[in-house]
Amino acid sequence: MKAKINKKVKRILKWTLIIFLAYFIATSLYYGEGSFDERTGFSTFYWSGLDDLRRADKASGLLVNEQYPTFLDGTDGPYVFVDKYYVVTADNEIVEGNVDSSGLIIVNTGIEEFPSFSVNLRSSYATETYDYKMPEKLIAISDMEGNLTGFYSFLLANNVIDKKGDWIFGRGALVLNGDFFDRGTQVTPLLWFIYHLDNQAPQSGGKVHFILGNHEIKNLSGDASDGSFKYIEIAKRISGEKQWDKAIRYLYSEKSEMGKWLRSKNICEKIGSHVFVHGGLNRLHLRERFSLEEMNMIARKYMGKNTSALAGMNKRDEIITNTINSPYWDRRLNLDWKIKWTYKLNGIKVLETTEKDLDQILDFYGAEKIIIGHSIVHDISTGYNNKVIKIDVEHGEELSSGKTRGLLIQNNNYYKIKDLDAMKSWSTIM
Repeated sequence: MKAKINKKVKRILKWTLIIFLAYFIATSLYYGEGSFDERTGFSTFYWSGLDDLRRADKASGLLVNEQYPTFLDGTDGPYVFVDKYYVVTADNEIVEGNVDSSGLIIVNTGIEEFPSFSVNLRSSYATETYDYKMPEKLIAISDMEGNLTGFYSFLLANNVIDKKGDWIFGRGALVLNGDFFDRGTQVTPLLWFIYHLDNQAPQSGGKVHFILGNHEIKNLSGDASDGSFKYIEIAKRISGEKQWDKAIRYLYSEKSEMGKWLRSKNICEKIGSHVFVHGGLNRLHLRERFSLEEMNMIARKYMGKNTSALAGMNKRDEIITNTINSPYWDRRLNLDWKIKWTYKLNGIKVLETTEKDLDQILDFYGAEKIIIGHSIVHDISTGYNNKVIKIDVEHGEELSSGKTRGLLIQNNNYYKIKDLDAMKSWSTIM
């Protein structure tokens, strides 16, 4: 009896293994198998899968010791280097031209209601300061991630811009709290639109504060692993570099107008009694008594550097630039510490930021609240007894979706606002 049972168990295990192997082979054959180095684009082994064999925008077939192919994908640009620009047409043709003496360029958006806008190139890029008085009204939004449509809709609904995309927010402040790169397919026109508003706002006494997040820093350093392949392809074509990270670094280098402009921006700023930072501040920043000025200086020092250039940095610089403790990577202020007193990031245990820690951090920086993005939340919300405001949400990608949301501070009141009719959609958050 026992022998029969053992024989039956073995038969079941045998057929289970056969079915599993057959399923694995079938799915690998159809869906593909393998990987590639997201820094270089080089693949030791990659099979695209039968489902992708006829796709023009993906690798087709088998790659062995080859670079993963990338493709242009419709209208993009312009990319400006000194007096030359590059534009990708809807037919995936690259058009080169010379910027005329007026320094005026036209940016196509692909949005029917807002098809294009013009930008005046600057002759120089002054490094931003980091401490500002509180304006009468301030709007903050974070993590738009290549989504110009949602961003345009949000600003239009809240009377920051008119339908033509021009600034009408007067002496107000618009704070962009990081991560406007990657994931979406409108990265280039989105950046130029911010550049455009950055030019216009001071003419009315207003201000655009573009706080750099981890995705801005990643692209400046050549890491486009979260971006569309079309940006890698145009970077390769313009730079002449085949290796992905070298090509992307060139695209946003100090030789490009976009790269020069981005390098003038900060990773943290104080506006009135509010600190704006993409990820967060923690006890290490307090322990080392970093000033806002020093944190911005250290971050700017390493912008555009590759990973090998970061290897020999000193311990203080490492706190500002590494992925665990950096102001643009830290996630401590948006985690539920009632459940976990420590968490692991890249295998390293990280201590929580307690409310006592936060009180000391805020006191050191002379602030009452800290506004963060980076770590997604269901809705604009607060933490640490209203001392932290979290504004990274899943934004809508259509006009007037009601999903694109941000923060309004006016008359010492804090409102959650949407890309719907101004005021009607406001709701207080504390």
